[in-house]
Amino acid sequence: MKISERKYTCAVIDDDFSSIGILTQYISMVPKLKLYKSFQNPLTAIEDLTKGGEIDFLFLDVNMPVSGFDVAKLLRDKVKYLVFVTGHPEHALAAFGAEADNFLVKPVSFSKFLNVLNAGISSKVL
Repeated sequence: MKISERKYTCAVIDDDFSSIGILTQYISMVPKLKLYKSFQNPLTAIEDLTKGGEIDFLFLDVNMPVSGFDVAKLLRDKVKYLVFVTGHPEHALAAFGAEADNFLVKPVSFSKFLNVLNAGISSKVL
C-alpha cells in the first residue's frame, strides 16, 4: 500500500448523540479517514479501546459521566493523536495538561476539523 493510500483510524467518544453524528459525518467526508467506532458511553469505549490496537485519532468530549480527562489518561497509550472536543473553551489548558494533541470547541466547523486533522497527519506522531 502506498503511503498516500493510508487510511487513518478514528474513534469518537461523546455522550451527546448529535456531536457524535457531526464528527462521524466529517470523518466520512475525508477519504483518508476510517471510523473505527463511536461511543456514547465512555466506560464502553475504555473497555473496547484498551483491548484493540492503536487508534490514529481519538475525538474525545470533556464533560461526560466519566470525565474525558480520566478517559484520556486511561487511553493515551492507545491513541496517536488525541483531540478534545468540548463546548467549554475554558477547558483548553487542562486538556493540554492531559496530554492532548489538539482541542476543538463545539460547535465544530468542518474547516476547523480539517485543520486539526491536517495538523495530526503532518505531525511526527502519524
